[in-house]
Amino acid sequence: MALRTSRSTELARIAAEAAAADASSVRLRLVHGPAGAGFQGLIKPFPDLDPPLHEQAQWPSDFWTFSVAGLAMSVCAWPAAATVFSSPFEVGAPRPTDHPDTFAYDGFSVPNPGFLNEPNRRIDALLTLNSTHWAPSYRDCLVTGVVLARTCSLAVSRGQSPIVHLHTPVSPFIDQQISARGDGSLERLRDAVGPCVRVSVAVNPQEPTARLAFEQGLVALAEEFGLGLKLNDRRFNRVPGEWFTIRGFDRERYRQVRARLFPDTPMHLPKHAMIASVMGPARLGMAADVISRLSANGVGVLAAAVSSVRKIGFVNLVLPLAEGADLAAPAWSGQWDDGVKLIAERCRTFDAVGADHGEVAAYKVALSPPMPCSYPRSSRRTGASVTGRVPYPLWLRWDVPNRTVGSPLLLSMVEQNLAAYAEQTEVAYAQARVGRGDMVRGRAKLVVLLAEPPRDVADAQALLNEVAERVQERTLEQLSDARLVGPGQVRLRLSPRERWLTYAGISA
Repeated sequence: MALRTSRSTELARIAAEAAAADASSVRLRLVHGPAGAGFQGLIKPFPDLDPPLHEQAQWPSDFWTFSVAGLAMSVCAWPAAATVFSSPFEVGAPRPTDHPDTFAYDGFSVPNPGFLNEPNRRIDALLTLNSTHWAPSYRDCLVTGVVLARTCSLAVSRGQSPIVHLHTPVSPFIDQQISARGDGSLERLRDAVGPCVRVSVAVNPQEPTARLAFEQGLVALAEEFGLGLKLNDRRFNRVPGEWFTIRGFDRERYRQVRARLFPDTPMHLPKHAMIASVMGPARLGMAADVISRLSANGVGVLAAAVSSVRKIGFVNLVLPLAEGADLAAPAWSGQWDDGVKLIAERCRTFDAVGADHGEVAAYKVALSPPMPCSYPRSSRRTGASVTGRVPYPLWLRWDVPNRTVGSPLLLSMVEQNLAAYAEQTEVAYAQARVGRGDMVRGRAKLVVLLAEPPRDVADAQALLNEVAERVQERTLEQLSDARLVGPGQVRLRLSPRERWLTYAGISA
């Protein structure tokens, strides 16, 4: 993110940052596959890597995973010694794993030392693309691609800021219609997955007008497409997960815009999709360039997850396959320009003429093979159903000392402990990093379908509270009994309310 400094000051800052780094390059492994197998293979060491990582394989400095529509991806990264590259980013050919239809891609990168993506201030926004359950048609996917491209472009043109996180679909948020207690005990239940986009943009504190300009751009975008818009509540004593409503979703305007932009695109659900991961040294405008170019080639977006890992930019997109596409197409990795052609061949659903949106040829792309889609059961309207028999979200936060328990192993422990209470559990999103004090700090969202059918929404809320408390206590006990960490070194919180993650339990 550009700062108003002299050239010499900027170079001195970059040099100091590079000198303080723990390694001059980064080694990573990317995994594509069906949901449930995305991060399981990352728990084991990788003896086939040359040179091998040995014990470091189970202690990644950064870990990231997301799963949606029956597809999943995971990334692990480690600091590495200086390596000679032919380009700033190298990714290997796809290699099969022990899991069916699951492929791993190994890569090296030289991070961008001048890329700052975590300043003191952020803007969090929640865009609503529909008021029904998440079941996007081909036409909805095209609209989602346009909205994502416009949102990412606004971050660059208005906010002059990078995307810290972007995810869709995410859990919707329903405004409370009655007075609620300050502890959030009357917070309304939410669906685990909804037709929403959640974006977090880093804001330069030295650009006081950037925040307002970006928010004004979001309001104009929402009004143009009829989208609902909420911004993070920045009032005193507010925490992540609390929102301030700007405007509600306008169903009629959204349908009019959708029909005007893509009148001939089918309105049924995609049956197959593939994952496209665009990678490279992080830079401002990367997500906007990638998604804009795909939209210009008539490719829709079913789901997206944008973030950076050790200053390596990742734009992970779940793309619906066009009707009649080759379902036996193999996994592939290579240059971005070549990847765009393959994506257009497999996923073009709108007759568009591709256009170049910036020079992104230096980036690499990894494509998974086609996989069948699955859509979660949900309520007919955004929010909890009357019966409560739908998947619900549980939010998880953990702080553990580095090299004690790996994040993939911790997530597996939580999943196993939830199995006694849930018919189905899925890690929808998780990210962990090694931070100050050599501590691993992570957050995750799990999707659970309760095994005991709740009578109503109130009963579902009570069950979720009880299940979260029991699983949290059991996981802390397991970590203590296994002597993986010392007393008082673990902070862990599992809650059906995102705002309660601040109050984490501590190991005894």
